[in-house]
Amino acid sequence: MLNTLKTKEKKIIQWLIIFCSITIVTLSLIGDKGLIQLVALKKQQRQLQQDIQDLKQERKEWIFKIQSLKKSQTYVETIAREKLGMVRNNEIVYEFELKAEEPKDKKE
Repeated sequence: MLNTLKTKEKKIIQWLIIFCSITIVTLSLIGDKGLIQLVALKKQQRQLQQDIQDLKQERKEWIFKIQSLKKSQTYVETIAREKLGMVRNNEIVYEFELKAEEPKDKKE
């Protein structure tokens, strides 16, 4: 009978250890500070760092454009021509309409 109690106690202890192990593994994977959350946060961090780099590059481009507009009359003129369609007094503007290509007849 003493052996039977020891065997039952051993089984109960084994099941408790298994249950605790499963609980710890589960919580470490899906808890608030679990592995899955950590992976998601790392991915978000990489995306945010990429966004920061993109915005820094865009900022440099805007600074260059602003400085060019302040310093270069030629750049201002180029922008006025391209964006606003402006021309000088002595210039003549020719506009051409591009015809869409007609589809070729299919040979049957």
